[in-house]
Amino acid sequence: MVLLALIASALMGVQLAAALEQTTATHVRAGSTAADSLGGTGKVSVGVPVVTEKTLGTEVQRLIDSGTIQPMTSFDAATCLQAQGIPDSILIMEEVAWGGEQTAGWLLVHGPSDRETLRANGGIVSATVVLPTCGSTDNDLTPQQNRLWSGDVMIGSL
Repeated sequence: MVLLALIASALMGVQLAAALEQTTATHVRAGSTAADSLGGTGKVSVGVPVVTEKTLGTEVQRLIDSGTIQPMTSFDAATCLQAQGIPDSILIMEEVAWGGEQTAGWLLVHGPSDRETLRANGGIVSATVVLPTCGSTDNDLTPQQNRLWSGDVMIGSL
């Protein structure tokens, strides 16, 4: 009886291993596109970072640490913040793709402190992700419709 149970278990194990191998091999043949092939890890093909609620804090920390400032091009961040009813000044901003849908937008980091103080001491900054149409005069959307996300982010010191 024990011998029969061991043989049955061995046969079942072989069948499961074969099924797993077949399933894995089929999945590999189907192919997929890695995020790395789309212009870098966490970036879409145009090179802007993909930001979600989970990665927002890391991205804001990276922006504060790097100190890189993108030119505003056709986006007026000061007018956008004013339209959003936010009295803070902009510390740093970056063009991003927001969320799973990768909606084009701008990540605006703002607050009462300056970047050098944040880099040295850390603290809390506000972050707002808005549509590129935010603050433009030919925009029919309300400030709430232009806002994709808004909240506070804790920044650590260097």
